[in-house]
Amino acid sequence: MRLKQIDAKDTPPIKQFSVGDLSNVVVLAGPNGVGKTRLIQGILAAFQSGGVYPNIRLVIEATTDSEQNDWGKRELDTALSDDAQKLAATLQKSKRRSTWESSVVQFESDRTIQQIQPYSFSWDMTDPWEELIGWNYSFIPLKNRFQDTLHSLFRKMQSRRDEIARTAESLIKRGEHTMSLDFPDPLLPFKNAFSQLLAPKELLDPEAKQQQLYYTDQGQQFSIDSLSSGEREVVNIVFDFLLRNPSDSIVIFDEPELHLHPELSYKLLQTLQNIGSNNQFIYCTHSPDIITASLENSVIFLGPPKDPPSNQAIVVKEDDETHEALKLLGQSIGIIALGKKLVLVEGEDSSLDKQVYGTILKNKFPNLVLVPSGGKGLITSFSSVMTSVLERTIWGVEFFMLCDRDAIPLSVSAVDLETAGKGRFKVLNRYHLENYFLDESALAGIFSMMEPEGSWLRDPEQIQTKLKEIAQSMVSYTTALIESAHYRNLVGNMDIMPKACHEKSPEELATLMQDKAKSERTRINSIVDESRIEFSIKETIKMLQQSLIEGSDSWKNNFPGKQLFNRFASLTKIDSGRLKTLYLRESEKHTPYPFADIVSIFEQFSRK
Repeated sequence: MRLKQIDAKDTPPIKQFSVGDLSNVVVLAGPNGVGKTRLIQGILAAFQSGGVYPNIRLVIEATTDSEQNDWGKRELDTALSDDAQKLAATLQKSKRRSTWESSVVQFESDRTIQQIQPYSFSWDMTDPWEELIGWNYSFIPLKNRFQDTLHSLFRKMQSRRDEIARTAESLIKRGEHTMSLDFPDPLLPFKNAFSQLLAPKELLDPEAKQQQLYYTDQGQQFSIDSLSSGEREVVNIVFDFLLRNPSDSIVIFDEPELHLHPELSYKLLQTLQNIGSNNQFIYCTHSPDIITASLENSVIFLGPPKDPPSNQAIVVKEDDETHEALKLLGQSIGIIALGKKLVLVEGEDSSLDKQVYGTILKNKFPNLVLVPSGGKGLITSFSSVMTSVLERTIWGVEFFMLCDRDAIPLSVSAVDLETAGKGRFKVLNRYHLENYFLDESALAGIFSMMEPEGSWLRDPEQIQTKLKEIAQSMVSYTTALIESAHYRNLVGNMDIMPKACHEKSPEELATLMQDKAKSERTRINSIVDESRIEFSIKETIKMLQQSLIEGSDSWKNNFPGKQLFNRFASLTKIDSGRLKTLYLRESEKHTPYPFADIVSIFEQFSRK
């Protein structure tokens, strides 16, 4: 069986939710607080109720002939009492421990295994695979049923050994002196899954008397308790799922990415989907990776409630215009699940920028989520990003963007871009984020406890002098950066695509494109005129040198701070990463706060 449709109403905070035509993989996405977990809890309660469940309606489709024969039709509607009772009859059938058919299996978000009690062995070691268990066992949380999983593995191995011994004894009694050793390994699927998930680690045969699982890694033997917490979690989940071996079942998994590295969570889901047969998986997630990887299936974004109430279920498609615009920023539609206010951090090293911004902001703006965007392709596609992302509130999620000033060519006005961004787009006042790490007082404060009395590193004035000397040595390099970016923007892309080129001979097409190329050369040569380049270079050098002799700190805005800071760090014999960490800590003691400009930007985003 599989879920075909879900309808929910007045299930706080959900007012109205309706979605149909669900595929075999369903992803429920959305930021915290919109009601995903409450919806999952309501669906599970509806399955267990045995009758019509208030405010939750499920349409269930048969996937086996036996289901259809039992129901007398292809679909059940739990809003109808008779259908709800038929569903209950199917779910409440007795099941063998290792054969769950037409069931609902849940994996809750809190999957922490607290303590496993040792198994008390008896002389009568029956096959645990064949034992019947309660119909609602699949609804029990994983942390409460994993003890049964582990004990069953121990019992299965002991049962297999007993079977081999009984066979040998029987053959001896019949006078046989040889015995076939063709006894299938019941734990082979567990060993294979373990290797697929955690290669090159390999699972060993469990020793029932030791009450522990062991594995080998590079020739050494370890207890399974020595795995990382994420590795242990995927093993717990997969072993439980392998033991139950569900088929034609609905598997509901809340936050599969929790505590897991993205690659490990992806392996986990792929492994689960290859166990059993004809199962439907419903994932409730915040993970952009899981959302993006599932766009060919049913991805449902749960939006915020509206007045008057309207459907909060939004079906996400791969060809959505918002998805296309986010691609320009190096993002996928999956990031909508991260929070209700997303700040895209655009810069050369955006992952590092996110760490720095996060340290600066700490817990000041809990409603903002920083998302590394990377690259410098923003400005060329700014209008598309604006109309498809920044200007819109997408399913209750607002987007903002902050970029380094070096992403803006001189020919483009940062003020005009910010105005067009309507408060959702901001440009740093300084060249790089590292330009905010050049406060001489904060730097001197770092070294006041590290350097001896009289060291130049303890004197703000001497530090400023040294920083300016470094900047002076970088004037020509900085000019080249500024001017090359300026002319690159003026020239733009070369275009030799001719008009009216349909049904042309090779010679005619060559002529058209040669003419177009000639026109492009003329255009480009007029822009990169030698005298024009010489004049603009001299003006830029003059501006940079003038800023260094002025009494203000304006020079700190203009030079590439990344290179300047790294060169200063090399003089101090301290790794630049460590120096940044020390600077962030020291800067909090100083007024004015070196990062006040950045805090002001985030205050505006937070209030917007």
